[in-house]
Amino acid sequence: MHTVRIQGFRLKSLVGYSAGILTLSLAFIALAHGMKVKAAERADECDEGCLKGVMDTYLDALSKHDPSLVPVAAHYRYTENGAQITLGEALWVTFNSYGKYRHDVYDPETGGVATYLSIIENHEMPYPDFLAIRLKVAKRKITEIETVVDRHAQGTENMPPKDPTWMETMNRIEPESTRISREALKTAALGYMRAVAFHNGNLAPFAESCIRLENGTLSALGPNDNPPIPVMKSPPLANGNPPPPSFFVLGLGCGKQLDQKSYTFITGYEDAHFPIVDIKRQIVFATFDFMRRGNVESWTFEGRSVPYPESMRYPNEILNTEIFKFVDGKITRVEAVFEGPQSYMRGTGWPGGTKAESRPIGE
Repeated sequence: MHTVRIQGFRLKSLVGYSAGILTLSLAFIALAHGMKVKAAERADECDEGCLKGVMDTYLDALSKHDPSLVPVAAHYRYTENGAQITLGEALWVTFNSYGKYRHDVYDPETGGVATYLSIIENHEMPYPDFLAIRLKVAKRKITEIETVVDRHAQGTENMPPKDPTWMETMNRIEPESTRISREALKTAALGYMRAVAFHNGNLAPFAESCIRLENGTLSALGPNDNPPIPVMKSPPLANGNPPPPSFFVLGLGCGKQLDQKSYTFITGYEDAHFPIVDIKRQIVFATFDFMRRGNVESWTFEGRSVPYPESMRYPNEILNTEIFKFVDGKITRVEAVFEGPQSYMRGTGWPGGTKAESRPIGE
């Protein structure tokens, strides 16, 4: 009996040992599988270089008028100026050539890349445009294409700015100690829209040095800033149309010019999206609409009433794309490519953004 017990003990020990080896083997197999999955996921990730390559491919396809060269996913969506259309239509037909300006922004975490470009459209009677393109990339395929074209944009001749510090600031990687989080960046960018809509510069974290370029024209400049592009001179009054309000309040910076109520013709915003956030460079790329109810026809400057241009005095909205650059948590550079006027409350073509806000009628 003693020998049997020893043999039984040995048998049980061997069974337990074998079970342990099996468990350990399965654990190593699971670990190896997990490592392979993670390696595959990393292979599918698209860093800045990859995102630039996808954008390069898209731009090459556009220049060749050949949408079949675009690496789209099985299901994708394409819009031009807020309208969902077939890839290969609209600008794909009339595109002529690229200009001298290109400014890319990246968000590898979400697979987002966007670019601002100067282009020439049409051939027999060509004219300059600004073009904004946003792509969403998943597994190296494009799932979203959003484009905004500002046609007959004379400001293209100003871009890129001759002052190199503009692009140096935009492209600069900010120290980790001064960065704010992804959510804080998006909240601050939304604050910009609220500040404009409610004509209150305190609703956004504006830096004193704050410069804004809109479709290649200078619309905001801090009191101690040097203009990166030529300062707009008063345009000739066509049919009694006055210059835009930015002409009067240019040197006050982005926030204080709002306190002058110079932008009260903008009465709200809608469809605000923040598809690209570059944490390293502290940049937000946003798309949204600025709504203009049309009932604010003038504003007061130095004691006199100044009428708004005609396009601001009827119900319409502007489809905006904007790049916000933050330094020390404050908005210091803004670049916009926008299109309009378009139908009032038409939206961006990409619904589902933040809740729309408007000033009450009469305010």
